[in-house]
Amino acid sequence: MAIGIKIKTNSKHIEKRFKRLQSKFPSIIDKGVKQAGFQLLDIIRTKTKKGIDFRDDPFKRYSESYRKRLDREGKPTKVDLFYTGRMLGSLTPNSIKKTGKHKITLGFTNAEMRQRALFNQVMMGEKNREFFGFNKRTEKIIQNTFNKFIKKQFRDMKLWV
Repeated sequence: MAIGIKIKTNSKHIEKRFKRLQSKFPSIIDKGVKQAGFQLLDIIRTKTKKGIDFRDDPFKRYSESYRKRLDREGKPTKVDLFYTGRMLGSLTPNSIKKTGKHKITLGFTNAEMRQRALFNQVMMGEKNREFFGFNKRTEKIIQNTFNKFIKKQFRDMKLWV
């Protein structure tokens, strides 16, 4: 009595699916990183508008003379780094640039506003208003959003169907 065994594999199909994944993975990562840049931009703007720095501490108060000037001009005296809107306005999605493999840079599109931001961020001594940055909590939020994006992209690719 003879027994014949025939084994059929789908290795070519699986290999094709892995090549597809391999070719799409870098662009998926780049999209996710760019999306993370947009999310960081939104977080920076939101926190600054609330008058808190990237560590979630309130900004140092404006000087008395500056507060008086704002009062005379009818502008709010709450510290939110918004006088004309030009500084935070130059922090736009256009300022999110790909600067390497799976890396983006967020910056200011206007040189004058870049100087103004630098002044607020580091040149005021103990009255620095460090709005341009992120803490561990913000990093975790962005990381979770990135991970959800990647998972969704893999689900949408339907690799194993």
